[in-house]
Amino acid sequence: MAIVQIEALVIRSYRLGETSLIVSLFTSEFGLLRCVAKGARGPKSRFGGALEPGVRIRAIVYHKAQRDLHLLSKVDVVAYWPALWEDPERFARAGAVLEFLERAAYGEAEDRTLLELAAETLEAMGTAPLAALDAMLRAFEVQACRLLGYAPELTVCLECRRPLAGGGLFHPVRGGLLCGAPCGDDGGAFRLSEKARRTLVALAERPIPSVAGWIIERYPGPEVARAIERFLVAHLERFDGLRALRVGEQLARYAGGTR
Repeated sequence: MAIVQIEALVIRSYRLGETSLIVSLFTSEFGLLRCVAKGARGPKSRFGGALEPGVRIRAIVYHKAQRDLHLLSKVDVVAYWPALWEDPERFARAGAVLEFLERAAYGEAEDRTLLELAAETLEAMGTAPLAALDAMLRAFEVQACRLLGYAPELTVCLECRRPLAGGGLFHPVRGGLLCGAPCGDDGGAFRLSEKARRTLVALAERPIPSVAGWIIERYPGPEVARAIERFLVAHLERFDGLRALRVGEQLARYAGGTR
């Protein structure tokens, strides 16, 4: 057993016994980590609100090699963004960022860059216009895929390697675009417009906070979402869409019906 200090985003937690929690963390030192927080639900808990989803923490962990569960000891809050949980639209997108981390990152591998990208995204989502949230989420997903080593190819044809300048056929399984003339005859691709292709390239390259002020006129959201979600379904195990977005849609409908 080693006593280690970590930085992490809280992904979610589960009840354990009468007073404890199992907390899922995405850490800069070990990737995904599941920890037991003893007494976290008790009346005199020393953790307070530090273990809520989306909170960035610095913690002391009793880390056991080759074990699934570790012991969470001391926790300090580094940052939190309460605005994310006050609006259904922000809640859904923030939840999607956390869910993506839990689904996309495997094993205990050091990944500070991905942690910083996620924290930067959550912070930016807390103040961005609502109209920018979907583009910011898609930018996070594309950039996170690049950090994880499997970003889609969006600038040249996967087969003939010619530069793309008029959209193309997006092939989720093969991981990018085909020019369609003559490449892309196997039936597994769908048409992606040049506007959507350029949007995806920009989302992959721009700092995420800057997307808040970069709302494209007639932003091709459905095309962008379809391409990214089909790509994730093809490359992430057991991925069938982010549940957080579906929950957010239901909350938004409920909130609209009560006004």
